[in-house]
Amino acid sequence: MSKKILLLSSVIFLSSCGANNISELGDKFLDLINPSDAATEQANLGGNETLVAVDEYGDASISEIEELKSLSDDALIEMAIAKGIDFELDADGNLKNRDDLIKAILENSAALAILIGDFEGSFILYFSYDDTEIDDESTSIIIEHAKFMQDNPLVNLRLEGHADERGTREYNLALGENRALSVKEVLGLYNLDDRIIVVSYGEEIPVLAGSNEIAWEENRRVEFSYY
Repeated sequence: MSKKILLLSSVIFLSSCGANNISELGDKFLDLINPSDAATEQANLGGNETLVAVDEYGDASISEIEELKSLSDDALIEMAIAKGIDFELDADGNLKNRDDLIKAILENSAALAILIGDFEGSFILYFSYDDTEIDDESTSIIIEHAKFMQDNPLVNLRLEGHADERGTREYNLALGENRALSVKEVLGLYNLDDRIIVVSYGEEIPVLAGSNEIAWEENRRVEFSYY
């Protein structure tokens, strides 16, 4: 009885949707019970509605795909070289197939994310006031990162130095850089210099706002950012 009620309800509903004859009614009913292929994901990007075939790029987000697509050939080539990804150029020095390279970069990034997620080392080292010294505990953590990089030769590291708000902007930029360089010096003992870059943000990017010791302790740091 319930199946008859469902069928009758469907017929009434489809009739109200504009089915003019039995043939059209049948077609609409088949579409209802057996929908066509899933619609492509739609997003509003930059004010224009764009259809993006997300499935072609694995688990990448729309923003990741669009960001890579917006890059020039030179930028994509530079990224491919840094990640050790092969690519082909035409006679004019342009990429032969941008889409294939973008997919390869996204796959590399996904694999790297898994590697980093499985690595349980600390990604932030903290420092004493106006200090760049590495203590024994911090040294052991840095050594864990060195071993991780040795086991994964395609992984590169950016060391980001920070300082608390005390001192001048210029002094804190230098202090953040010296802290990151102290970490790099330890990693350099493992022949990793060419895979490490150092940047300093000084006091510009605090993780905790406030003019107190708790905030200052959190902001005196070097962050490990793999890419």
